[in-house]
Amino acid sequence: MKPKNKLGKKIVKSHKQKKAARPLFFIIKWIFFFSIWITIFITIALFYYFQGLPSLSDLESKNGKQIVQINYSNDDRITNRGEIYLSETNFYELPPHLINAVIATEDRRFFSHHGVDIFGIIRAYHANKKAGRIIQGGSTITQQLAKLLFLKPDRNFKRKIQEILLAVQLEKHFTKEQILTFYLNRAYFGSGSYGVGNAAKHYFGKDVAQLNLNESALLAGLLKAPSKFSPKNNHALAESRANVVLKAMIDAGFLSEKNLSELNQDPNYKADHSQRLYFADFAYNQFPEFLAKKDLSQKIISITSSLDEKIQENLENILNEFFEKNSKKLGKSEIAVVVMNKNGAVLGMSSGRDYQQSQFNRAVYAKRQAGSAFKTFVYLTAFENGLQSDDVFEDKKINVGTWLPENYENHYSGEVTLRRAFANSLNSVSIQLARKVGGEAISATARKCGILSAIDKNDPTIALGTTEVSLLELTGAYATIANGGEPVIPYAISAIKNGEGQLLYSRESSGLGSVISPEALKNMKIILREVVESGTGKNANIAKNIYGKTGTSQNFRDAWFVGFDDDYVAGVWIGNDDNSATDKITGGSLPAQLFAEIMGRI
Repeated sequence: MKPKNKLGKKIVKSHKQKKAARPLFFIIKWIFFFSIWITIFITIALFYYFQGLPSLSDLESKNGKQIVQINYSNDDRITNRGEIYLSETNFYELPPHLINAVIATEDRRFFSHHGVDIFGIIRAYHANKKAGRIIQGGSTITQQLAKLLFLKPDRNFKRKIQEILLAVQLEKHFTKEQILTFYLNRAYFGSGSYGVGNAAKHYFGKDVAQLNLNESALLAGLLKAPSKFSPKNNHALAESRANVVLKAMIDAGFLSEKNLSELNQDPNYKADHSQRLYFADFAYNQFPEFLAKKDLSQKIISITSSLDEKIQENLENILNEFFEKNSKKLGKSEIAVVVMNKNGAVLGMSSGRDYQQSQFNRAVYAKRQAGSAFKTFVYLTAFENGLQSDDVFEDKKINVGTWLPENYENHYSGEVTLRRAFANSLNSVSIQLARKVGGEAISATARKCGILSAIDKNDPTIALGTTEVSLLELTGAYATIANGGEPVIPYAISAIKNGEGQLLYSRESSGLGSVISPEALKNMKIILREVVESGTGKNANIAKNIYGKTGTSQNFRDAWFVGFDDDYVAGVWIGNDDNSATDKITGGSLPAQLFAEIMGRI
């Protein structure tokens, strides 16, 4: 019986084991099937999210938009337009304190994670939950680069997943040093500055490698909110943000309190309001006109402009000082300046106080009444018709139909030479000359000199400069006189090349003959010199070879001075954007003074 009992026990035990194994087998089976479904789901999801993602085998060649590099005449960079990712700064040029400042504030585990920082996401989640609002972001520098390079600024789940996938790919294809350099060359630092190299020059007037600790902290602080923390908008807020960055560097172990107390390096701001960007916009808007259709599709376009880097820098410094010195008189008034050589190459340009505040190019696109600065074409027409600078006219009250024009302050001089009448900008004589030669002849003369704006040749007020012109075309018209009567077309672009350095366009001289007779030209230079020697433009008389003309439109709305010496031609306009009256600024006051400062400096 015992063997039977033993066998029975064995049978019972085996049955119990099978019964116990069934749930385990069931769990394993469902885990297996569940894993397969999860794998399929993840594969499909990844396939979906990978759709449309760019290949990173060649970062630069896979960017979809055209890059237009706009350079000074010496080929130093002014700025870029389009997609801005090209490495303007190499990793070895980045000062250690700049790298540390960026890492401390943007991504402390940058050198240890693989594109995504789980701990950083958790930390940001808890910090935001505790604060009740978003105060930290969980994105790594690599994720931010992925977003900058390839993704639209949409805020949705798909975009976030794609950002993570791209970040992982970036980490596989590039070193940490390359990723950080790409990021800093692409990031926006406010005030129109893309890339840390442009930002260092824009804010501090120096190369990246020369940045001190506080300057590095300030730039790193801009990455969070470039416009908000820009020192051009709010110095105090920018420096407060820089202090936050310095504290983060201490917390991250990059600095100690002792280091900080020993480094008394305040940011050394450059007095620069980005006037050069007005010119950059002007050149960028023009360049398609010079290229064939096949060339317009080039991936990289490099423009060598006419802008002279030293002259532009001098011009910006002069203007910043001038605005500060004359702030009370100027009030809300803007200033536009154009400096060119006698052949029409624009060497310097400013079109407002601050490009960040207003991108409207007043030098190129604002059309304002030229005032007495237009009388040059009235007198030039008279000289072409045989009159001489020493011919005598009577300065007296006159009427033209129902129009009763008056001289400035209603003062009349009696018999005067044309030289004296022009120098003192006597309206009465200008009107008499206009009636003598006719509006059609005046219009033709202005056209030959380069005035392209509409001219009403039947309007008798043409003699007093009611024609609306831009500063650029008026300065170019005076350049025709400075150039010995050969017409001048102002230009901003000298050459255009593609990314391989192949020449796509090169400017050639117009080769047009003289449009002013030698006798008329001689008389014009006599009276233009008289203006600065003894007339309304005496504030511009810094040398014996200075020639020019003042202009003031009705009710002091516009004040002009346009003139030249043996090498340069410069035009200055001061006025209000809303066309309201200035604080009684005349062409012979601030514009002539500014002209003198500019010509004296360059």
